[in-house]
Amino acid sequence: MTALDLDLDPGFVANASADAIRTQYERAERMAELWADRARDLFLLLAERTEETTQ
Repeated sequence: MTALDLDLDPGFVANASADAIRTQYERAERMAELWADRARDLFLLLAERTEETTQ
């Protein structure tokens, strides 16, 4: 698997410095954590609503 297989901008892949790549990586990690938190919250809400409707 190459960087291009991961849907990265080819221009970025070809020209980005290690610092730029690190910055984008750290940003992506933070966004992934936020989405994981949202997914967990939505799962808990869904479980709560499902429980309410089955009672």
